[in-house]
Amino acid sequence: MGKDVIRLPDIGDSGGRVTVRPAASRDELQQAFHLVYGSYRQRGYIAPNTSEVRLSLFNAFPSTVTFVSLLDGDLIATVTLVPDTPVGLPMDDIYHEEVQGLRQQGRQLAEVTMLADRRRRLRRALPMLLQMMKSVFDYATLVLKADDLCITINPRHETYYERLLLFEPLGGMKTYPSVRNNPALAKRLDLNAARSRCEGIPDLIEHFFTNRTPRDRLTSGCRMTCEDLQYFFAELTELFKTAPPETLRCLRNAYPDCPWDQWTSGS
Repeated sequence: MGKDVIRLPDIGDSGGRVTVRPAASRDELQQAFHLVYGSYRQRGYIAPNTSEVRLSLFNAFPSTVTFVSLLDGDLIATVTLVPDTPVGLPMDDIYHEEVQGLRQQGRQLAEVTMLADRRRRLRRALPMLLQMMKSVFDYATLVLKADDLCITINPRHETYYERLLLFEPLGGMKTYPSVRNNPALAKRLDLNAARSRCEGIPDLIEHFFTNRTPRDRLTSGCRMTCEDLQYFFAELTELFKTAPPETLRCLRNAYPDCPWDQWTSGS
């Protein structure tokens, strides 16, 4: 990208009414998962389901954080950040070789996923995308001390992620079975090089490197309880019943006091 002049979309038109922070309750998590469901349904990524939520087993890991964007108290956008787990990242399903190459370099990874905005067109949603990515960037760098942000995107959005967010290619185009074989591209942002890559691009420096989010705000989100896990993964969905054994083993270790036998046997 070099020293191109970049003008970020105006993110000030909502005044001070927009708040981006980690989800603070089960209700906010459900609203976020419902928003993702609606967005994915509208794009033809998933089939309908009676619970009208979209989430994955990675949402059960205690390190996963879901950010919500609130406008006057109404949830209007969401994004989830998944730090690398013992069973990998969501994108390992189709980009394992590419992601594993980063791990073999000793790099700490996190994946940006489940991005959804109440507005349907990306151009209209760009200001909110930038605000949410600011929180994700601050969390990844200030809390996780991660080396790379990874993401899979629809190829038609490639320009936005490369020009506005400095993501670089990680893997070529593939079809993604979990979203009905829609096309995907893998991207990565080298967090250690992000500041130097922003040199000569004042808008990016101002947005991402000034007014860093306070750490206590970044870590103020809710952690799922046994009751939350039962609600999302055994009642609203049957994800625990169909989970791979290794994933269940990791989750059992993370939540040793929960009734796993009940959830996985259906009794």
